[in-house]
Amino acid sequence: MNIYIKEAIKEDIREINKLLTDLIQDERQYDENINKNYIVKNYYEQFLGKEDSCLIVAKDENNTVLGYGFGFITDYGNVYDSKIAQLDAVYIKPEYRKNGIARQIIQYFTEWSKKNKVLYIELKVCNDNRKAIELYEKEGFTTDKKILKKKL
Repeated sequence: MNIYIKEAIKEDIREINKLLTDLIQDERQYDENINKNYIVKNYYEQFLGKEDSCLIVAKDENNTVLGYGFGFITDYGNVYDSKIAQLDAVYIKPEYRKNGIARQIIQYFTEWSKKNKVLYIELKVCNDNRKAIELYEKEGFTTDKKILKKKL
């Protein structure tokens, strides 16, 4: 299978929005507060063509969408000396996992971030999502901050 990683275009958005729904629902196994009925309808349209965001799609030779990634540069004003990018989402359809697609998406986003003079990439991942954590660690990510929450 030939895999192509590139920036998404308008024709990809409908499928990518569906994958975002799948990603959110998949995370229910790690976060009981996620609404099981939530469906993404129109989200990624707003990011197409924006210089400070990167919407990535993985396709095969038949133009089938296999997965996607999304990230953006966060504007903290002058709080930090250098720009910080947020890798907000990486999702591969289950039947295409274990083919290195997520790694390629992360590498594409890393190169995009470098071109945009970003010094750091940050991301959030659920504590119990061991497979994702292992992938990110293999790609050089380390724990820098923790997000704590308290159930009431």
